[in-house]
Amino acid sequence: MWSLFCKKCGFEGEENKYYPYCPVCKSSLYIKGIPPKFKPILGEGNTPIVKESINKNDVYFKLEYLNPTGSFKDRGVSYSLQLASQLKYKCSVEDSSGNTGISTAAFSSRLGIKSKIVIPKYAPPGKKSILRSLGAEVIESETRDEASNIAEELSRECFYVSHARNPFFIEGMKSIAEEIKHINPRGIVVPTSSFSLFLGTYYGLKEIGINAKMFAVQGKETASLREFIEPIYESKGKESKLADGLALKKAPRIYDALSVIKESNGGLLVIDDEEIKLGLKKLWNLGYMVEPTSAVSYIALIKLNELNYDINRYVAMLTGNGLKFYDLIEKIISKI
Repeated sequence: MWSLFCKKCGFEGEENKYYPYCPVCKSSLYIKGIPPKFKPILGEGNTPIVKESINKNDVYFKLEYLNPTGSFKDRGVSYSLQLASQLKYKCSVEDSSGNTGISTAAFSSRLGIKSKIVIPKYAPPGKKSILRSLGAEVIESETRDEASNIAEELSRECFYVSHARNPFFIEGMKSIAEEIKHINPRGIVVPTSSFSLFLGTYYGLKEIGINAKMFAVQGKETASLREFIEPIYESKGKESKLADGLALKKAPRIYDALSVIKESNGGLLVIDDEEIKLGLKKLWNLGYMVEPTSAVSYIALIKLNELNYDINRYVAMLTGNGLKFYDLIEKIISKI
């Protein structure tokens, strides 16, 4: 049995009833009791780990971009939508034109759930085509904020995946800990804006008794953590538009992420477009066909080494597949 509760206002939900966020104050909720266990349904998780060397330090790349829909989001979406199926939901909703939206559409289709993906009308036509090909109903909005409002309204009847606030999304992310425990990692480097992978990895490792330093890597323009802590490294440029996976500026779980950084003696690194380009070119030259957002992980490892951190047995998350951005990536790499 499980239930959800809110740390901020004290709300306590009914047993085995899902709320995508606190119905009183809209804060993130937390799980009380024992959440259900689910198995992979499309082969999500168990992604490869590749050992590399940086200045004679053994580091590891976790290839999350090789999940079924090309993103780490598959872990949280799969868990969340299997819960939705268990709770007899007939439809799902998510406000995302990127990886979460595509993942939600794919896993909903597999589970026989009708998906509704709310996206701004200016989202790339290619992504709309992918969503429709996966059977999703694409609902267009004027702005990103309006998309969120529409999704919240639809959550009255549909299961709202709500990756930025859904506690079960975090639960799905914990599976990554079991896959890297044999490394006994000393540090984890994660590109993050909603903090689902960041928190899920930390909580999962903690549950199995592994303490690793947690390093959050954010884009220059959307570094939400910078308001609260001093970065241990920050690029000199002003833009980070290439890291579209780090676009969330207001993260509901930001205080949880801050606590994890402090508890683990980790830190924040802030990366700009120029360094993202360099990291992307290097990763592609090594054969890692990742999206631009993933490049911040590689740059972060380099900078941590330059700052005299002992990066031996550090794990860097490569979060999204670059084949969704093949035309953009060709332009970036060809100019370097």
